[in-house]
Amino acid sequence: MSTPLRIMLIVVSVLTGFYIRRKLRKSQMQIADVLFWLLFAVVLIVMSVFPEAVSWFTELVGVQSPVNFVFLVVIFLLIVRCFALSVKVSSLEAKLNNLVEDISVNRALEEQEEKDPQ
Repeated sequence: MSTPLRIMLIVVSVLTGFYIRRKLRKSQMQIADVLFWLLFAVVLIVMSVFPEAVSWFTELVGVQSPVNFVFLVVIFLLIVRCFALSVKVSSLEAKLNNLVEDISVNRALEEQEEKDPQ
């Protein structure tokens, strides 16, 4: 792995860490999201600090070059994150639909009680 790529990975990881820390302090992110992005940054730092390990994994997996392996790991982690977010969005949409239905039923009952007081 080339030195410029290693430096870029370290710089981007450190900047990501500072950005995530700032978002956490402003309470703009949940802890689970912060943990993912911090672990993501740590993985990038580990890959840039220990290029021998990246080379070893590259040979083990059968990827042509360490740079391709780094891209493969990054893409894989982002796809996993995207899937987790899709599951979360689906769950929130289901909860939102249930909430809207409950509110609609409650409003209909209130309107019926106002029209027909007993």
